[in-house]
Amino acid sequence: MSLSDRTHAAIAARIAALRARHRDLDARVEQEQKRAWRDMSVLQRLKRRRLRLKDELGRYEGLLRTLARRRLPG
Repeated sequence: MSLSDRTHAAIAARIAALRARHRDLDARVEQEQKRAWRDMSVLQRLKRRRLRLKDELGRYEGLLRTLARRRLPG
């Protein structure tokens, strides 16, 4: 396995982990929103964390697309 393949696999694994964390945060936000006496500070904190994860996920996905383009014969 080449360095490029290992890098690609590591980034793909990181993306999978970030997606799982994002899904967990989605569930926690939804759960907090359903509470009769929701804590707005907790809700805002969860939403900020979820947004940071989404931004990080976008960066890694962009990096993966860039690496994929470099692999194409050209």
